Amino acid sequence: MSRSQGQRKIMCSLLLGFGSVLWFSCRAEGAVVGGIQTDPPVGLIAVGPYDAGFVELSSGRPFVPFGTNYYDPHTGWAPKIWRRFDPDNIAKHLEVMSRLGVNCARVFLTAATFQPDVNEVSEAALKKLDTLIAMARRSGIRLILTGPDHWEGSPSYWKPDRFAGEQALKALENFWQVLGRRYRGEPAILAWDLLNEPHLPWWVETWRPKWNAWLEAKYGNREALQTAWAGVLGEKEPWGNVAVPENKADRGNPRLLDWQLFREHLADEWVRRQVKAIHQTDRTHMVTVGYIQWSYPLVRTGHPSLYSAFNPRRQIQWLDFVCVHFYPLLGRPFESQTAWDKNLFYLQSVLAYCHLGKPVVLGEYGWYGGGAPRNLPALTEDEQDRWIVAEIEASRRVADGWLSWPFADTPESTDMSQFGGLVRSDLAPKPWARSFQSYASQLLTLPQPTPALPAFDYPLSLTTPADELAPMHEEYAARVQAAIRR
Repeated sequence: MSRSQGQRKIMCSLLLGFGSVLWFSCRAEGAVVGGIQTDPPVGLIAVGPYDAGFVELSSGRPFVPFGTNYYDPHTGWAPKIWRRFDPDNIAKHLEVMSRLGVNCARVFLTAATFQPDVNEVSEAALKKLDTLIAMARRSGIRLILTGPDHWEGSPSYWKPDRFAGEQALKALENFWQVLGRRYRGEPAILAWDLLNEPHLPWWVETWRPKWNAWLEAKYGNREALQTAWAGVLGEKEPWGNVAVPENKADRGNPRLLDWQLFREHLADEWVRRQVKAIHQTDRTHMVTVGYIQWSYPLVRTGHPSLYSAFNPRRQIQWLDFVCVHFYPLLGRPFESQTAWDKNLFYLQSVLAYCHLGKPVVLGEYGWYGGGAPRNLPALTEDEQDRWIVAEIEASRRVADGWLSWPFADTPESTDMSQFGGLVRSDLAPKPWARSFQSYASQLLTLPQPTPALPAFDYPLSLTTPADELAPMHEEYAARVQAAIRR
């Protein structure tokens, strides 16, 4: 069900009457931080009635996540926020964010620091996280904590298969159970984000038996597979050892389509198992995934492997809301009015694709200004502000929250993050910071009613060559545009 004006009015009028009943069990649990039981939490955030937006449970007020992705800009690239943990600097950054009106910050946890071994979640790292959470709580900024990633190194148990290997999956289950027990009911945590921009590889040798087991479960026997794959299954391909397709687009090829669906199946299992592990120890916080742009299947720059295989349309059943990322990749916005419009239509299409009856947050977005990052032309800070404001305005009918990237210009960055900040690296505000502050002062009016959005049959796109995807995307984008303009 999409957000509508009527649902928003109903949500605001019913929250005070229903909030304490609908979520009583969630509010009744005290926070457990560092093994110490605290008072019952105040200010936990949940999805609102009728799955419309978000609500603060203690007050019944609607909540619009509006903030930034945070790391210390002076801890290298990729940032080593935990290995070079500096509470004094973090306090300064949180103070700046608070003054600008940031109410939510997305922060990255790292595998090598937090979980150096499958069965070990580092107490030293958790104490640093305790400190960050306490500081965020005092500042009034809620955190989206993103699952263990590679910024501070890749642990050995990720090999050979980070996403479907049993060792890696068990490590993640252990990680989330530990964090769930420790931080259950903590009001400074808005949500758990399973991973930043997960993307399955095309092929891992250990998938071979999984692939053939998946085919057996779907088709039952070789004869049924041969019928479904008419003209594609080789005569000498044995049942139980069916070949993997080449990473080459072939529109409608049934082997290729099944392989893409199998990749989605592996991604589904990765999500399902983590959410189950979280819920075993913590049902007080929402769960999401930070989907990469390539989860939207109608824009792809090359081979089928560039599709991430993490599909929010399949995984929404386990998630509380969808978090998707977007950057202007269909030409540079300031090249021409055509490039400008194409990128805004692309943004709206990505968000529309993610509307599945639950809130949608634009978890990363933005552009740069104040210099020239590697391989990109120079843009002014005013140009940066102009583009980001256009992104917000274009997404008001298809988003429930916005988290810009990154908090501060990052001197050692090798991408747009070098000049992409809300503030400069010395914390001086940029023009975008002033626009951000203006939006933050009127948050409850920012999300607008979402219209009925068009659907499309996405599986065909999974096998289609990249150049043939363009008209499919343009047709869908035009229908999204028509819906938004109504």
